[in-house]
Amino acid sequence: MTSEMQQFLVRFWGVRGSYPTPGPHTVRYGGNTTCVEVEVGGHILILDAGSGIIRLGDEIVRRTMDQPLHVTLFLTHGHGDHLVGLPFFAPLYESAAHITMFAPRLAGLDVEQLVTPLMSPPYFPVDMRQLPSQRIFHTLTGSEQVVWRGKQLSPVIESEQLQGRADEVRVFWRLSTSHPLNGAAIYRIEYAGRRLVFATDVEWREQCDPTFLEFAEGADVLIHDAQYTLDEYRQSKRGFGHSSVNMAVEAARAAHVGKLVLFHHEPMYDDAKLDALQEEARQHFAQTYSAYEGLEIRL
Repeated sequence: MTSEMQQFLVRFWGVRGSYPTPGPHTVRYGGNTTCVEVEVGGHILILDAGSGIIRLGDEIVRRTMDQPLHVTLFLTHGHGDHLVGLPFFAPLYESAAHITMFAPRLAGLDVEQLVTPLMSPPYFPVDMRQLPSQRIFHTLTGSEQVVWRGKQLSPVIESEQLQGRADEVRVFWRLSTSHPLNGAAIYRIEYAGRRLVFATDVEWREQCDPTFLEFAEGADVLIHDAQYTLDEYRQSKRGFGHSSVNMAVEAARAAHVGKLVLFHHEPMYDDAKLDALQEEARQHFAQTYSAYEGLEIRL
């Protein structure tokens, strides 16, 4: 395999939750909302379309220089902080771009119904249905897997729970119901024996969901919601659908993962606060990192 095909690289473009928070207090960690790029097996996968996807889209167009472009976007759910950047995602406006979108059925809506109103009048001056890019929508409804084989440009969907071969990229998913009101998808990306789990907008209350621990077991990297301190969670944030740093650490330990990345940061927490939370978490799980814009992790 070429080095490009062997690559499994994770880049963070937006790490905040709830709403964007630009300003001097978020310079080091960044103020954009959730967006993670995964370059794996020669493919570009994107997790969520928060405001971080805007800069990512500009970078993808710059990289490809009018060459055919294939990207796949996996949405966790329909809340604004996970979709706000989509209307400004530059590849949507490129005729050479092929964009495949996946999301679970939410509030009875399929993925096309979920995203189209974001880019149609009276909410937006440009109608998504008129854009020059090629768009394919897939609504996730059960236990299906999304699979790329070798240099295959577009994914296929398989209904059986199969283990991937070394040259296959596979995306598994499950729906967590802990995030009001319709839940959020959790994704696991597997390639060449390596595993990444993306679990934002989850809340474990008294104990971590055993089915999640099974889903995340042995992952090389776990990106996990860690919006609150334990005190803030106990005082006023129960039931909001987000985890404390302690919950993220407990999940990482119980699932025996290699690295834990704290994610979906509380917008009111400044850089110094996130530094402190990272250090606190490392006392219980040494391989912990607070996600920041520009962070790259190679699996």
